[in-house]
Amino acid sequence: MPGKAGAAPRRRRAPRPRRFRRADADTVTSALDRLLTLGVGRYPSQAAFLRAFRPALRAEDPSARIAGPRLRSLLVGTPGVRLIVRYAERGRGPAPAHCPVCAGPLTEIRNRTLSGGVVALGRRCPRCGYWMHRLRRVPVRYTVQRSPARARVGRPATD
Repeated sequence: MPGKAGAAPRRRRAPRPRRFRRADADTVTSALDRLLTLGVGRYPSQAAFLRAFRPALRAEDPSARIAGPRLRSLLVGTPGVRLIVRYAERGRGPAPAHCPVCAGPLTEIRNRTLSGGVVALGRRCPRCGYWMHRLRRVPVRYTVQRSPARARVGRPATD
């Protein structure tokens, strides 16, 4: 059906400004420092930690948002934080392309045979320590806790 002869073209709405933005690593680190020094020292699951972490992140930057996998990836490299992972072994299956804990690259675990050849035994993550052999290891529970000798992140230690 043809358009009306004298009709003006429809106006497009202006795009709405975003109400959130991806939290940068410095903001996450300062919120993490605030939470672990002032809050509870141990969180039994990733969901419990994320529920406690989001208000601390909003206190640093009200428009910042973060999801669980990215927060977990940043926790791996943060000093003073211990990420404890409990695994379950599953049957044989396809090997993961990247680390299921921190999304880092996996390298092969190799062993030299008696005849001089090299055999790949499994895969490991050099960043977080995840490893798997013939059976797949799947993370099932993440526990976040403050390290016993918690140094304040970004501040020099005082003696």
